[in-house]
Amino acid sequence: MKTITKEFTLKVPCDLSRFEDAERILFFDIETTGLSSKRDMVYLIGCVYLRDGVWRMKQWFADSVLTEAELLLHFFLFTSRFSVLIHFNGTTFDLPFLKERALLHQIPVSGRVPESFDLYRELRPLKKFLGLPDCRQKTLEAFLGTGRTDPYDGGRLISFYWEYLRTGDTFFSDALLLHNEEDIEGLPELLSLLSYRDFFQGALHVESEFLEPSSGENEASSRYLRLTCVNEACSFPVPCELSAGDCLLSCQGHILSVRIPMFEGTLKYFFSDYANYYYLPGEDYAIHKSVAAFVDKAHRKKATAKTCYQKRKGLFLPVPETGITDRPLFYLEYKKAPFYLEYASELWEDSVFLQKFLLASFFK
Repeated sequence: MKTITKEFTLKVPCDLSRFEDAERILFFDIETTGLSSKRDMVYLIGCVYLRDGVWRMKQWFADSVLTEAELLLHFFLFTSRFSVLIHFNGTTFDLPFLKERALLHQIPVSGRVPESFDLYRELRPLKKFLGLPDCRQKTLEAFLGTGRTDPYDGGRLISFYWEYLRTGDTFFSDALLLHNEEDIEGLPELLSLLSYRDFFQGALHVESEFLEPSSGENEASSRYLRLTCVNEACSFPVPCELSAGDCLLSCQGHILSVRIPMFEGTLKYFFSDYANYYYLPGEDYAIHKSVAAFVDKAHRKKATAKTCYQKRKGLFLPVPETGITDRPLFYLEYKKAPFYLEYASELWEDSVFLQKFLLASFFK
């Protein structure tokens, strides 16, 4: 077995403040000869960690099929020093594979098990938000702009391992080690992508708002609300512009800018207890039965769910979900999206509503 150690520098700053102790966090990744933990073996394990403010890397490489057990033993002994294991889709593959191979070699892995943190599962909900084609590690790294030297994927490198064992040619082992090295050195950098989620869940507030003048003379004209939101405790690693329907969003530093299409015109508010209302066809709205008693029967009819409404003219904010507010909702037609809130600046004074509105608009 070969052991490789070195120091390195991150290309993108890594915020470890979400964890209790930065120096008890271990990032790791494994390379195997296949997908079956019963038939295939682990030939390489790499990990990175922070020690005395310096990022360090360690790799264990099985230069013979007979050294897999030694490799596993060294890894499990090393992990006992840490409280959190961070990986990329290790919940599904790496961890079960390691445990199965350790069991086969009768290597004890009992005792205190470090907490598991799966970057893939944490980042997967951001795929649509960031407009990514998939959630592979290389795709996420490309979004960050970190880039790679290694041109191969893990599947292609399996043949390299067998060629190395057959020939001893270091071209193959160097390619294997480089691939794993770039995998594990990229893991801490991926943590920065969580800021795109954390930004919406922290101390977020609206710094400014601007309502563009109407662009037409029709009753229902197009207007846009521009919000500038700030979260001093969180920063986006990469500036980007995104869209969700007609809403546009741009992220840079501590600032989130949003453009939201507004509705200016007349909408309907529907009463839920329509059995207590009458609809007036001539006026095109409903009134309570206590008032309808004074209206000629020829000019009124029992309201239905679809005719039990009153109209409101004004400026309205589109709402992505009905459950994000207790305020009255208005509609163009009965219970059909889109639905709206009557707009008022004080809406944004409610930080909970602001968070819910942004999350529902851009993460659903």
